[in-house]
Amino acid sequence: MRNIYRLLILLAVFLVGIGAAVAWHTWPQVQFAQRGMIWSWHWGYFEPFANGIQQTRTQDTKQLLLRRVYLHDAIVVFVSTTMDNKFEVDVVKEQTCKPKTTTWASVSVNHQRVRHVPMVCDAFGQGYFYRYIGKHLESIEVGVGDSFVTEAFLDWPLSELKADQFKQKNAKFFEERGENVEHQWLRD
Repeated sequence: MRNIYRLLILLAVFLVGIGAAVAWHTWPQVQFAQRGMIWSWHWGYFEPFANGIQQTRTQDTKQLLLRRVYLHDAIVVFVSTTMDNKFEVDVVKEQTCKPKTTTWASVSVNHQRVRHVPMVCDAFGQGYFYRYIGKHLESIEVGVGDSFVTEAFLDWPLSELKADQFKQKNAKFFEERGENVEHQWLRD
Protein backbone atom coordinates (compact mmCIF):
# COMPACT_ATOMS: atom_id res chain seq x y z
CA MET A 1 0.00 0.00 0.00
CA ARG A 2 2.89 2.34 0.80
CA ASN A 3 4.31 1.75 -2.64
CA ILE A 4 1.04 2.81 -4.24
CA TYR A 5 1.07 6.08 -2.24
CA ARG A 6 4.67 6.72 -3.20
CA LEU A 7 3.87 6.00 -6.82
CA LEU A 8 0.87 8.37 -6.73
CA ILE A 9 2.97 11.12 -5.12
CA LEU A 10 5.71 10.59 -7.69
CA LEU A 11 3.14 10.72 -10.49
CA ALA A 12 1.62 13.93 -9.07
CA VAL A 13 5.07 15.56 -8.82
CA PHE A 14 5.83 14.48 -12.38
CA LEU A 15 2.56 15.95 -13.70
CA VAL A 16 3.09 19.21 -11.82
CA GLY A 17 6.62 19.36 -13.26
CA ILE A 18 5.34 18.84 -16.81
CA GLY A 19 2.65 21.50 -16.28
CA ALA A 20 5.23 23.95 -14.93
CA ALA A 21 7.54 23.30 -17.90
CA VAL A 22 4.70 23.92 -20.37
CA ALA A 23 3.70 27.14 -18.56
CA TRP A 24 7.35 28.27 -18.44
CA HIS A 25 7.63 27.83 -22.20
CA THR A 26 4.22 29.15 -23.29
CA TRP A 27 3.68 32.17 -21.01
CA PRO A 28 6.35 34.37 -22.68
CA GLN A 29 4.84 33.64 -26.10
CA VAL A 30 1.38 34.86 -25.10
CA GLN A 31 2.88 37.98 -23.48
CA PHE A 32 5.15 38.84 -26.45
CA ALA A 33 4.24 41.92 -28.55
CA GLN A 34 0.67 42.13 -27.28
CA ARG A 35 -0.07 45.45 -29.04
CA GLY A 36 -2.77 46.30 -26.50
CA MET A 37 -4.67 43.03 -27.03
CA ILE A 38 -5.19 40.03 -24.80
CA TRP A 39 -3.94 36.93 -26.60
CA SER A 40 -4.90 33.35 -25.73
CA TRP A 41 -4.04 29.98 -27.18
CA HIS A 42 -6.21 28.57 -29.93
CA TRP A 43 -6.50 25.23 -28.17
CA GLY A 44 -7.05 23.27 -31.37
CA TYR A 45 -3.62 24.44 -32.51
CA PHE A 46 -1.79 24.54 -29.18
CA GLU A 47 1.68 23.02 -29.26
CA PRO A 48 3.08 22.89 -25.71
CA PHE A 49 6.79 22.82 -26.57
CA ALA A 50 6.59 24.69 -29.88
CA ASN A 51 5.01 27.92 -31.00
CA GLY A 52 1.31 27.22 -31.47
CA ILE A 53 -1.34 29.55 -32.83
CA GLN A 54 -2.85 32.27 -30.65
CA GLN A 55 -6.07 34.21 -31.10
CA THR A 56 -7.69 37.45 -29.99
CA ARG A 57 -10.27 40.00 -31.03
CA THR A 58 -9.58 43.65 -31.73
CA GLN A 59 -10.94 46.03 -29.10
CA ASP A 60 -12.80 48.27 -31.53
CA THR A 61 -14.31 46.02 -34.21
CA LYS A 62 -14.12 42.62 -32.48
CA GLN A 63 -12.37 41.21 -35.55
CA LEU A 64 -10.81 37.77 -35.04
CA LEU A 65 -7.01 37.73 -35.35
CA LEU A 66 -4.60 34.82 -35.35
CA ARG A 67 -0.85 34.85 -34.79
CA ARG A 68 2.20 32.70 -34.27
CA VAL A 69 5.17 33.97 -32.27
CA TYR A 70 8.77 33.08 -33.06
CA LEU A 71 10.23 34.20 -29.76
CA HIS A 72 13.91 33.48 -30.50
CA ASP A 73 13.72 35.49 -33.74
CA ALA A 74 11.47 38.22 -32.26
CA ILE A 75 9.13 37.73 -35.24
CA VAL A 76 5.34 37.51 -35.14
CA VAL A 77 3.11 36.41 -38.04
CA PHE A 78 -0.42 37.83 -37.82
CA VAL A 79 -3.34 36.76 -40.05
CA SER A 80 -6.72 38.44 -40.34
CA THR A 81 -9.30 39.20 -43.02
CA THR A 82 -9.87 42.43 -44.91
CA MET A 83 -13.29 43.99 -45.41
CA ASP A 84 -13.49 42.49 -48.90
CA ASN A 85 -12.82 38.99 -47.51
CA LYS A 86 -9.15 38.63 -48.45
CA PHE A 87 -6.44 37.46 -46.09
CA GLU A 88 -4.09 40.01 -44.57
CA VAL A 89 -0.73 38.75 -43.32
CA ASP A 90 1.40 41.06 -41.21
CA VAL A 91 4.92 39.97 -40.36
CA VAL A 92 6.43 41.99 -37.52
CA LYS A 93 10.08 41.99 -36.48
CA GLU A 94 10.08 43.34 -32.93
CA GLN A 95 12.99 45.69 -32.33
CA THR A 96 13.41 49.33 -31.45
CA CYS A 97 13.49 51.49 -34.57
CA LYS A 98 12.92 55.04 -35.73
CA PRO A 99 9.34 55.47 -37.03
CA LYS A 100 8.92 55.25 -40.82
CA THR A 101 12.48 54.01 -41.40
CA THR A 102 12.93 50.79 -43.35
CA THR A 103 14.96 47.63 -43.29
CA TRP A 104 15.11 45.06 -46.06
CA ALA A 105 13.64 41.58 -45.92
CA SER A 106 13.61 38.59 -48.25
CA VAL A 107 10.02 37.41 -48.73
CA SER A 108 8.38 34.57 -50.64
CA VAL A 109 4.58 34.22 -50.53
CA ASN A 110 2.81 31.05 -51.71
CA HIS A 111 6.03 29.49 -53.01
CA GLN A 112 6.70 32.34 -55.46
CA ARG A 113 10.22 33.54 -56.10
CA VAL A 114 11.95 35.41 -53.29
CA ARG A 115 11.71 39.20 -53.47
CA HIS A 116 13.55 41.83 -51.48
CA VAL A 117 11.02 44.16 -49.90
CA PRO A 118 11.18 46.99 -47.38
CA MET A 119 9.81 46.49 -43.90
CA VAL A 120 8.64 49.79 -42.42
CA CYS A 121 9.09 50.81 -38.79
CA ASP A 122 5.72 51.36 -37.12
CA ALA A 123 4.60 54.73 -35.75
CA PHE A 124 5.57 53.76 -32.18
CA GLY A 125 9.11 52.63 -33.03
CA GLN A 126 8.46 49.11 -31.69
CA GLY A 127 9.26 47.07 -34.79
CA TYR A 128 9.34 46.67 -38.55
CA PHE A 129 6.40 45.20 -40.45
CA TYR A 130 5.62 43.74 -43.85
CA ARG A 131 2.03 43.34 -45.08
CA TYR A 132 0.67 40.97 -47.72
CA ILE A 133 -2.98 40.88 -48.83
CA GLY A 134 -4.32 38.09 -51.03
CA LYS A 135 -7.25 35.76 -51.66
CA HIS A 136 -5.28 32.58 -51.10
CA LEU A 137 -2.63 31.69 -48.51
CA GLU A 138 -0.34 28.68 -48.62
CA SER A 139 2.94 29.85 -47.13
CA ILE A 140 5.21 32.74 -46.37
CA GLU A 141 8.96 32.75 -45.93
CA VAL A 142 10.60 35.82 -44.44
CA GLY A 143 14.25 36.57 -43.81
CA VAL A 144 15.16 39.66 -41.80
CA GLY A 145 18.78 40.12 -40.78
CA ASP A 146 19.91 36.82 -39.23
CA SER A 147 16.34 35.58 -38.71
CA PHE A 148 14.45 33.37 -41.15
CA VAL A 149 10.88 32.13 -40.63
CA THR A 150 8.82 29.75 -42.77
CA GLU A 151 5.08 29.55 -42.12
CA ALA A 152 2.78 26.99 -43.75
CA PHE A 153 -0.79 28.27 -43.56
CA LEU A 154 -2.23 24.84 -44.32
CA ASP A 155 -1.73 24.25 -40.59
CA TRP A 156 -3.75 27.33 -39.61
CA PRO A 157 -7.52 27.60 -38.99
CA LEU A 158 -7.94 30.15 -41.81
CA SER A 159 -11.48 28.97 -42.53
CA GLU A 160 -12.44 30.14 -39.02
CA LEU A 161 -11.42 33.70 -39.93
CA LYS A 162 -13.66 33.73 -43.00
CA ALA A 163 -16.53 31.97 -41.20
CA ASP A 164 -16.34 34.42 -38.30
CA GLN A 165 -16.42 37.39 -40.66
CA PHE A 166 -19.35 35.90 -42.59
CA LYS A 167 -21.28 35.34 -39.38
CA GLN A 168 -20.60 38.92 -38.23
CA LYS A 169 -21.69 40.38 -41.57
CA ASN A 170 -24.87 38.27 -41.66
CA ALA A 171 -25.77 38.35 -37.96
CA LYS A 172 -29.48 38.91 -38.59
CA PHE A 173 -29.69 35.72 -40.68
CA PHE A 174 -28.09 33.61 -37.95
CA GLU A 175 -30.14 35.21 -35.17
CA GLU A 176 -33.37 34.44 -37.05
CA ARG A 177 -32.29 30.80 -37.03
CA GLY A 178 -31.84 30.87 -33.26
CA GLU A 179 -28.03 31.05 -33.23
CA ASN A 180 -26.22 33.37 -30.88
CA VAL A 181 -24.01 35.86 -32.73
CA GLU A 182 -21.57 37.06 -30.13
CA HIS A 183 -19.94 39.84 -32.18
CA GLN A 184 -21.74 42.15 -34.63
CA TRP A 185 -20.17 43.61 -37.77
CA LEU A 186 -18.49 46.88 -36.74
CA ARG A 187 -16.10 47.52 -39.60
CA ASP A 188 -18.09 49.88 -41.87
